Amino acid sequence: MPGFSIIIPFKTGKTYLRECLHSALLQTHDDFEIIILADNTSNQDGALDAVIALKDPRIRIEASTENLNILENWGRIKDLPKKEFMTILGYDDLLSKDFLKLISSMIQEDPEASLYHTHFNYIDAEGNTIKPCLPLPERLSADLYLALSLEDKISVMATGYVFKSEDYDRLGGIPTNYPNLIYADLQLWIALSSISYLKVSPEIAFSFRIHASVTKTSKNRIILDAFVVYLKYLKQLQQSNPLFETALKNWGQAFVNNSTRALVHRLLKTEKKYRDQLSIQEIFNTLEPVVLDLRLAFLPKQIKGIPPAVWIDRYDLIHHLFLSLQKLRQ
Repeated sequence: MPGFSIIIPFKTGKTYLRECLHSALLQTHDDFEIIILADNTSNQDGALDAVIALKDPRIRIEASTENLNILENWGRIKDLPKKEFMTILGYDDLLSKDFLKLISSMIQEDPEASLYHTHFNYIDAEGNTIKPCLPLPERLSADLYLALSLEDKISVMATGYVFKSEDYDRLGGIPTNYPNLIYADLQLWIALSSISYLKVSPEIAFSFRIHASVTKTSKNRIILDAFVVYLKYLKQLQQSNPLFETALKNWGQAFVNNSTRALVHRLLKTEKKYRDQLSIQEIFNTLEPVVLDLRLAFLPKQIKGIPPAVWIDRYDLIHHLFLSLQKLRQ
């Protein structure tokens, strides 16, 4: 029977960590360990003291003496001693009690796969089910995975994937050149499925938590910078394999157009004083060279939904009225 390392990168949040650990400790598969990656701020609310009080030998805390950002904390994963298989679990996400048992059965039935996944539910802050993830076929090659992600027909999250620890380490772990790790998990799943293929169970075996945003701080520039990193990765894929090139040829244009529109609309919904001086035109100027390098067209002012956004953003009074209407709708 395979052994599993459940790795939980953690900053703060005692309540959610406790719920997450409870779901992991109830696994019906016996051979597993839980590794909590923390730093010197993680025990401010007594979260780590509560973990230690459990006195469960299956839990190991890897606490840095420094204050780590998300890239630094996740970057440590590749250097940890781990069991044969591993999975990365969000500190606020939940596993069903049979998650590892199901994955173990999938490994025994299909040992040639290089990545294993199950279907899942989205839950809210209180743990209520919002909706299920998008359905997936039971087997996906890397190019099919890419195509489905470009078509927005796949729910890509960092939780719920299981893979060999040695494969993860050999790839260098999750790529930490992505700001805030946005799009980094997508690159990781494509790289791991490229080793062989992704095996998916139709059973729902974990829950991914979605939190309502409560901050006015803009992440628009971070998302834009991460998107550029991902587009450059797609260029590498395009050059490496004709199957990837075909996926980009078929679905890349729609992906770029939809993503550009989403970036513009996100910026439009942000008050200008919280934009970190980012403008719609700067979004266009930043994306144009990398999109053209993919041999795709970049005509943002012809993309449906962008021209009215540009017009609204041009006039401060109209933009203020737009934001007021957005607040009323919420």
